[in-house]
Amino acid sequence: MNGCLIPQPQSIRFTQGTLAAGSCALSPEFLAFVPKAHELVPPTGGSAPVALQLDPSMGREQYRLTVAPQGVDVTASTPEGAYYALCTLSQMFQLHGEEIPCCVVEDYPSMPIRGFTDDISRGQISTLDHFKSIIRRLSRIKCNLYMPYIEDVLQFRCIPESGKFSDPMSPQEWKELIAYAKGYYVSIVPIINTLGHWDKNASLQAFQDYVLHEGDDPKGAPLSALDVRKQDVQDMVHAMVEEAVEIFGEAGALHVGGDEAASYTRLFPKDEAARYYNGHFRRLYEQLKAHGLQTMMYCDMYTPVWGDYQIGIEKIEEMPEDMDFVYWDYACRDGYPNIRELIRRNKRFFLSPATHSWSRFLPPYYLSWLNTKSMAAEGAEKARGILMSSWCDDGLNLREENWMGLYCGALFSWNCRSQMTFDETVYSFFRLFYGLDIDLEEYHSLMDYDLCFTDPEYNRETYGKPIEFWYCERQDAGTRLFQEFFKDATLPVDPDLKEKLSGAEERFSRGLRYFESLAPSRNEIAYQTFLFDIKRSLAAAKKVALTLDRPYRSREEAMADLPAIESLIQEVTELMEENRRLWFACNRRSEWDSAQCKYLELLDSLRSLARYCRYGKKLTSPKKMLLGV
Repeated sequence: MNGCLIPQPQSIRFTQGTLAAGSCALSPEFLAFVPKAHELVPPTGGSAPVALQLDPSMGREQYRLTVAPQGVDVTASTPEGAYYALCTLSQMFQLHGEEIPCCVVEDYPSMPIRGFTDDISRGQISTLDHFKSIIRRLSRIKCNLYMPYIEDVLQFRCIPESGKFSDPMSPQEWKELIAYAKGYYVSIVPIINTLGHWDKNASLQAFQDYVLHEGDDPKGAPLSALDVRKQDVQDMVHAMVEEAVEIFGEAGALHVGGDEAASYTRLFPKDEAARYYNGHFRRLYEQLKAHGLQTMMYCDMYTPVWGDYQIGIEKIEEMPEDMDFVYWDYACRDGYPNIRELIRRNKRFFLSPATHSWSRFLPPYYLSWLNTKSMAAEGAEKARGILMSSWCDDGLNLREENWMGLYCGALFSWNCRSQMTFDETVYSFFRLFYGLDIDLEEYHSLMDYDLCFTDPEYNRETYGKPIEFWYCERQDAGTRLFQEFFKDATLPVDPDLKEKLSGAEERFSRGLRYFESLAPSRNEIAYQTFLFDIKRSLAAAKKVALTLDRPYRSREEAMADLPAIESLIQEVTELMEENRRLWFACNRRSEWDSAQCKYLELLDSLRSLARYCRYGKKLTSPKKMLLGV
């Protein structure tokens, strides 16, 4: 099994013969036309030229790649098309080794936009060098848009208090990254949340007069949504957008957020909430239009995905016809009526499925693959692109775990009708991204630990339940294990989790032994992150097996657990230090202290449990669950 190209070309026809990698030599014309070409086909001085032919009739990102024993011909109309042809050629050598089969590839994207919405506000914010590596890796899978999600990690002149406890990027750093990304045909359009998700800034004194308050009472608890009824709030947002335009405006668009503004429909009748909400985003639309920029915004306040916080689909008709809506839905469904509704109403929209890489250790990549494939099939004819969603609400998930989900997004946004199976996608991802040939049985043995939470008849109907998008048994199982690991060790264990995960320690141990035995040839930090999450899963399974859902019945029973508790303390301490190392290999300090606190609190509770098992003398205790009541 050699694997498949990701993204899969629209057409590939194999011919006679092979071509040796070491024989390829880029022509001077190619190097002048595509400055980064040498990164994909390193200079070798070989005798088989990689030649460029220009065909103005071809689309901007279209190319033809002809591989023959005597050399390679690339036909394209732009540097982007020629670059993507070399991306395909490079992947061929990664999949087949030193000799690749001769062929003719005819290729172009199904969707004009293929991108990544990257939560750099609540999880990790990269160093500048790591941001650049993200850009390079996105470009290799033919993605052309990077969307950093920004709450407080941009240094705004107009609100200097923002990000005071974070580590924001300066405008100069963002401009350097924008210039760098151009060389890889990637645009950077930030998501500036201008209404909801002001969680971090809402906790700062400087902004508490700017947000809504519980009960719409100024003395109530501050909520995480701006109060856009106030003129000074409107002025602040206007100034923020102006600064964002200065930095990012050359990309031609700005995403102004707008998701999950549930505070409005909780505090006000829906018609009133709609008036405030739509009025706010119409003002931003006019502001950006004056700069010649397109406005992007999330559309879940119109399209019900979970809960009942929406203002109603009919309210979308009050928005400008050329507004770009981003429709997110992280569930795997047989059909997406909201997508059909956006098409029926003739709205401009992007699809945003998920990498499924948050709130659990090992991401359920099958869900990411199926979520993306299903949404792409529903919106193939009308969607302007796919923007893969990645979130890190608690800061405990390392962003290097996103890449498998991003390959799924690249696959189905470039070729919406791709028939590549999940197993083919997994095998090719490990081959292309890590340079590894993996045993798929070993992969599934590890990753399918959560199937014990699903119905015995596990099929697509499993995904059709009319409940919130976290509902899927597989997603929920991983989240429950994640939460149980960081839970106070003196609290009772979830008995259902304990029962269903019986034997999971051996599964995780086997997976760790297998994947530690492999040696990746590229993206080592990402691979170490994958191994780290197997280790965290193993530690979580040990904690679940160790802790009880009842009080200890005797001192002897409690004392018998001491060695395992002390061993787990050492293991968690080592995990915390490894997490620190992996964090700072790619990221700034921002949010690390918050993430570390979770480990410290867990260690405190484990030490408390150990002390009590060692020294507790009575069968009654003020402890939360230990020696009886």
